[in-house]
Amino acid sequence: MAQQTLLSLCHVLVLALCVSAAEDFDWTKNEKGSFHYGTFPTVFSWGAGSSAYQTEGAWDKDGKGMSIWDVFSHKRGKIHLNDTGDSSCEGYYKFKDDILLMKDLKLNHYRFSISWPRILPTGIKSDKINEKGIQHYDSLINMLLENQITPIVTLYHWDLPQVLQEKYGGWQNSSMVNFFDDYANLCFERFGNRVKHWITFNNPWSIAVEGYEMGDHAPGLKLKGTGAYKAAHNIIKAHAKAWHTYDIQWRSKQKGMVGISLSTDWGEPVDITNQRDIEAADRYMQFYLGWFAAPLFSGDYPQVMKEYIGKLQY
Repeated sequence: MAQQTLLSLCHVLVLALCVSAAEDFDWTKNEKGSFHYGTFPTVFSWGAGSSAYQTEGAWDKDGKGMSIWDVFSHKRGKIHLNDTGDSSCEGYYKFKDDILLMKDLKLNHYRFSISWPRILPTGIKSDKINEKGIQHYDSLINMLLENQITPIVTLYHWDLPQVLQEKYGGWQNSSMVNFFDDYANLCFERFGNRVKHWITFNNPWSIAVEGYEMGDHAPGLKLKGTGAYKAAHNIIKAHAKAWHTYDIQWRSKQKGMVGISLSTDWGEPVDITNQRDIEAADRYMQFYLGWFAAPLFSGDYPQVMKEYIGKLQY
């Protein structure tokens, strides 16, 4: 199912951001004309979201390097109907039309991702910076702002440069932490005077589990027992390093914010009076959301994960 849904290439996510109910809406009242009856607070902000691989196309144009999704989707049998993102919605060429559609919809925000290999073809800053890629995102950001649409930029929506996968093993290798930091710092430098909302990683659980444990997503590895945990560990460290880089070098000048996009399922006990069920539901949540959230908020993994998994060597 993940293979089928991932490449629904024209998928648009509707984001509800920055809701403040204090002045415009009383959530304790269920009156006609309220939220439940089709009226939103005046400060409610509408947006749309996309990711580079799923919408840009132009997978080998203007100096872009290969990503792990370019390689993975070109392997027959990996994607439903052997679809690829080679052309997709042609967002690379049609972004001006897309922005006019957003303006017509009266959207306030647009979340999109930057393709790492489009601006750093090998993923390594010291190798080469692709200025054509930089120019593309400059044009996109500028036009959004000209139309009063706030850009929200995801730095990593799964399209790791293929060279980093082949040469270093991708997120299995701790060297990704510094490579990602160099890439993030370049984005802060080039775009941060206009972009004030940054997301480091989109759904790191899927990157780690489906990419390096189950093999359903790029790079398609099935490293049972260790793959997901090593990938997640390096992703969390990469997020932290990029966050501190922004905090130290850019925050005082650019006045922006850096976060991460975590996703989770929800688990509840089958029997709310059964202590074992209660503990199982909590354990499920810790192994899903807590795995990534706890290190960011408390500096360590959930205790139940450490008890069940033990100490892995990284």
